[in-house]
Amino acid sequence: MTIREAKEIYLKSDCSYFVMCSNHYSDYIEYRKLEIPKKQETEWKNEKIQMLYTEIRRTGNPLLFQRLCEIAVEFRDYEKLLIVMYALKSIKGPLTEKQRIAISEVILGKRSLKVRSGLIYWAYDNGQRGISTLLMDLVLEYLNIPNIINIELERKQQKLRRICKRMIRELNLNFSKQYLQHYYQF
Repeated sequence: MTIREAKEIYLKSDCSYFVMCSNHYSDYIEYRKLEIPKKQETEWKNEKIQMLYTEIRRTGNPLLFQRLCEIAVEFRDYEKLLIVMYALKSIKGPLTEKQRIAISEVILGKRSLKVRSGLIYWAYDNGQRGISTLLMDLVLEYLNIPNIINIELERKQQKLRRICKRMIRELNLNFSKQYLQHYYQF
């Protein structure tokens, strides 16, 4: 495997060893033998972030947003946070219930609150309390889905609402009255 091939497989796997190993095991073995320096992989991650961001701006695809966040969150810096925020604004609607819940989950974080994953913690930990508040406002709006028919989606919605309440208390986030009305209807 050449360096060029290694880059292709790394980018194709969204810069994830797990995805590479799961989907392209033999390539994963060859890739790991090359012992690519972390600095090189960081450059490739930056390229992939830019590629996904450009594609989101072009298409508005919410699935690409999830992939972008999974790569960018590793950096946890202000520059990547802004890229993610601009990508979020580029998502085109109308979104399905499933998409609204999936984006909310990405913003809140898919892991335990103790891990502080997700965009809200990322912004808050970078001293961007205003961005944290804006993101929570957006999540509350996305989760304001009356009369969900799908039971699984309704359960996820309820779980995410409980997470919102805990995060709001923990981070002491302040909200506009409009979104508080949605929040207290739960």
